[in-house]
Amino acid sequence: MSNEEQNKPVMEGSDDASNSEKLSGLKAQVEHDHGHQGADSVSSHLKDRMAETGVEEEEEVEAKEIDDARR
Repeated sequence: MSNEEQNKPVMEGSDDASNSEKLSGLKAQVEHDHGHQGADSVSSHLKDRMAETGVEEEEEVEAKEIDDARR
């Protein structure tokens, strides 16, 4: 086992996903891992994961997700 930090997907073909698909996957992961901590925590962790993986924000989608999280 390597001591190197994993900072990108391991699965074959994962680099073929569009930014939108990657963002959707990150949102699902972060919501699963931190959803019980509330919308602010989810938002903070999502921004961290986006920075770590190089996934870019998509404003029209992001605005809807934030609105949905506030409900």
